[in-house]
Amino acid sequence: MKIGEFAKICETKISVLRHYDREGLLKPVYIDRFTGYRYYDKAQVPLFFRISDLKQAGFSLAEIKALLSCRGNAAKTEQIFEMKKARLHKTLQTLENIQKTITGDDFMKTNYIPVKENINLPFVNDEDVIGRWKFVEYCGFSGNAEREFYFLPGGEQYWCFSWTKGKLLYDGGVNTLASDYTLEQRDDGLYMHLDMKTGDFVENGTIKRLLLRKLDGEHYTKDAIARKDNIDYPFINDTSVLGKWKSVAYLAHKEEFVPEGSDENVPENLYYKEIEFFENGHVNSVYGEELISGDNMQVWTKGYVLRKFNSTACAYEIRKVHGREYLIIEWKSGDYRWGGRETDYYVFVKA
Repeated sequence: MKIGEFAKICETKISVLRHYDREGLLKPVYIDRFTGYRYYDKAQVPLFFRISDLKQAGFSLAEIKALLSCRGNAAKTEQIFEMKKARLHKTLQTLENIQKTITGDDFMKTNYIPVKENINLPFVNDEDVIGRWKFVEYCGFSGNAEREFYFLPGGEQYWCFSWTKGKLLYDGGVNTLASDYTLEQRDDGLYMHLDMKTGDFVENGTIKRLLLRKLDGEHYTKDAIARKDNIDYPFINDTSVLGKWKSVAYLAHKEEFVPEGSDENVPENLYYKEIEFFENGHVNSVYGEELISGDNMQVWTKGYVLRKFNSTACAYEIRKVHGREYLIIEWKSGDYRWGGRETDYYVFVKA
């Protein structure tokens, strides 16, 4: 369900849910990469009320996040509660009631089922579709009216989209969708009718009827249309960043980061594994199983990792919390380069 429906069920404001999302407490099960819509699962309602209970008992949002992050760790959960009880004698009974349920993780589970349509279709060319298009009618879809879209030669994928004749193919990591299109020649140009499958289709089967007008038939490449940063920075030394760092968290907003428990609950599926800074601007990174190395690929200077291979300047900062240093680096993925989104972040600790 969309954020508005979820807010109504929880009897709260959308702004509260957005704040919980930024704080990393209650995140949508799915954010449609095309529309930016947030979708929640009804099974997340108990989590919302559990957070409300904890707030009422006197926990800060940072404390709640630390508590939820150690679910399944009964000893850690017990320690946090006992410390809070010592400070809040008047709410002892409330805390004990919450303690009985917080050690379980049933309220963290969702019933969300991704849609996995077959997008491994053989490529069939459609020369008329190659080029740059502009959305002119949204038919119920709220988005940027200035949005432009590209069909690259050979069905090449850019961002999360590729295509074959009659189909726009979407791979958002969670859902894979195949949307039908047809072309119509009008007096003022070529138009496309696109039956777009977005998060609404995953939620309730609704298809958005979109109309696009062709702007040109240029054979663009994904590199040519990508957003590019200035990466022409002189080298400035920063001894504080030297050495190898291991990733411990991925964040949509860096304000979400809560260091407590981060080293103990590192997600297994972090794509950006590690980064190592050397003297004179040399830097190595590990993405998945791939090592990115060499000054022709990327370098660093004080405050930035300059990724030459995709023309992005990723700012970094070091935060010291409870005597531990954390490195927070911008992660400029396809959502940033082609989707017009803001940057995400990775958090690292010294290896």
